[in-house]
Amino acid sequence: MRTSRRPSPLTAAFDRGPAKYFHGRKQILHDFGELLVRATQTKSGTTFLIQGAPGAGKTALLHECEKLARSAKWKVADIDPPALWNPDELFHSLGLKRMRVEHGSLHVGVPSLGKAEIRAKRPIQTIKALLQREKVPLLLSLDEAQTLGSKNLIPPDQDHIVVSVLNALHNGKLDRPVILLAAGLGTTADSFRGLGISRFARRCLVELGSLSKKAEQAVLRDWLTK
Repeated sequence: MRTSRRPSPLTAAFDRGPAKYFHGRKQILHDFGELLVRATQTKSGTTFLIQGAPGAGKTALLHECEKLARSAKWKVADIDPPALWNPDELFHSLGLKRMRVEHGSLHVGVPSLGKAEIRAKRPIQTIKALLQREKVPLLLSLDEAQTLGSKNLIPPDQDHIVVSVLNALHNGKLDRPVILLAAGLGTTADSFRGLGISRFARRCLVELGSLSKKAEQAVLRDWLTK
């Protein structure tokens, strides 16, 4: 009598995040490094957008860019889309310690600066004020950025806030070096265009293709030897 073999349980592939062995993408990392230098010198910033097919290595590249920023003494904050319209979300993403609202004012506790007050009559003002609060260069890292184009993701009454904040980031109007590093699927640039961001600085819009054969071989060699 034959017995049926129980199928092995499915296991999730936890392959997102930093790559254990990272090779290739040297030109992209070089371009991003140059952008860090320019933004620091001009006290400005813009959007650096990486888009490509699933599995192309967008998230791994995102983490390599974050490492470059940290080595250049930039503050790095991972954000989710709501941080672009919700002051509370941005506040916590930036790692600030305390917040309370009293009589239309936002009271912020910053570890190195003590207590500061930011006027918060409108969310747009509050978000921009939080982004301007410190002078150290800031990298905002947004993965799965194509979701900005998803229907009903952005509340209808918050559209104008997202457009205003993205434009301030993209055009470097925060009196501080701030770069929005965004990564997502091939529709991500279209999502940004739908929010008014249609032109990107030279080499700041990356279409991520497959790794070169040399880089693939280097990754495989690392896996086999290490």
